[in-house]
Amino acid sequence: MCSNEDWRLFGQEKYLQNETLTFKKWTPRHKDNDHDHCAFCFEKISDIQNTLNYGYVTTNGQTWICEKCFNDFKEKFNWQVK
Repeated sequence: MCSNEDWRLFGQEKYLQNETLTFKKWTPRHKDNDHDHCAFCFEKISDIQNTLNYGYVTTNGQTWICEKCFNDFKEKFNWQVK
């Protein structure tokens, strides 16, 4: 678990606390969307080579979290995995 002083924390608890997440391959939300970013470290998540292709996503498909940040913050945010 990371400390509250972690540089990646800037208010995500307002919309990610107790969320249910799914680990899946990235897919675009609409035709003009070619990538998303991790909600914590801003790592690019997409289907483009040399980027992260998988991550954890909220049930509404709006927010992506990379595997590293998921593992670092899963206890702090009390996430459930579907």
